[in-house]
Amino acid sequence: MMNVSVRSNIDEITGWMNRVSRQQLPFATSVALNDTAFDVRRQIVDRTMPRAFKLKNKRFPSAAMRVRKSTKRKLRAGVYDRLGREYLVTQATGGIKRPRGRHIAVPQGVRRTSTGKISKANRPRQLLNKPNAFKITSGGKSAIYTRRRGKGGGLEFQYALVNSARIPRRLRFYEDAQRTIKQRFPRRFKVAFARAKLTARRR
Repeated sequence: MMNVSVRSNIDEITGWMNRVSRQQLPFATSVALNDTAFDVRRQIVDRTMPRAFKLKNKRFPSAAMRVRKSTKRKLRAGVYDRLGREYLVTQATGGIKRPRGRHIAVPQGVRRTSTGKISKANRPRQLLNKPNAFKITSGGKSAIYTRRRGKGGGLEFQYALVNSARIPRRLRFYEDAQRTIKQRFPRRFKVAFARAKLTARRR
């Protein structure tokens, strides 16, 4: 699962503060962490994911990305993929994808739904159960084809079956998250801490 955390070094800066500041510091830090986490989510949803993918389902980034909020006792906030989509991790880190079985099926001309997904009926194993679908191996390479219905129906290339696939790092989830944290947290903390001290003085 993709996950990025926003942490605080609160223990390192409490020694020289006065009593009021020390009392308000955990609350202000928690507020700043949460505000920064929502800044990160906004960056990922509005910019990072649309730049990385041609999204047919425009609501997917917003539905996937969630914020795990901090508290005064647990000063750590996070932004994570609540759907747990493994391919997002792969797109964010890159690398070589290995098959769980004999091959990886790489989509070619297979039909997708309006949201960009491949329906269960058109996945490799289910597709091969259809009478017009078959696997062809030639020159050490394998692929899944379907035959168009009707007289003289030609072949449609559905999947290439490969032993491994190189996945480029195209989703800048971690890079954009860290950059946003670095830019936004100091400002968020400054505002939250000033507000917390002002509130304390009024009590």
